[in-house]
Amino acid sequence: MHITTYPLLFLASAAAIASAWKMEVSYDDNTKMTFDGHTNSHCTKFKKHGAGIDNVYFKESTFADTFELFSDNHCKELVFKGKKGSNPVPDELYGSYKVY
Repeated sequence: MHITTYPLLFLASAAAIASAWKMEVSYDDNTKMTFDGHTNSHCTKFKKHGAGIDNVYFKESTFADTFELFSDNHCKELVFKGKKGSNPVPDELYGSYKVY
């Protein structure tokens, strides 16, 4: 009985780990960038500058179901908060994001 329990626990753990969040960011210059993770992202600076973001597609995970976009690089000036699916956002230059 214990021998069959371990594979089931392993599969359940693997499924939980495989459930990652994904954020596809669409810029107003027609480029796209994808970010992903398994847990909260903390404050992360965008690597692309000089083009506004106009849409974010967000796929939630077991541990993260919300993202936030900030106008500064330090996650202090919140502009937009989004959830799963396609999120049309104000076409602006964003400096950083958080996922939680």
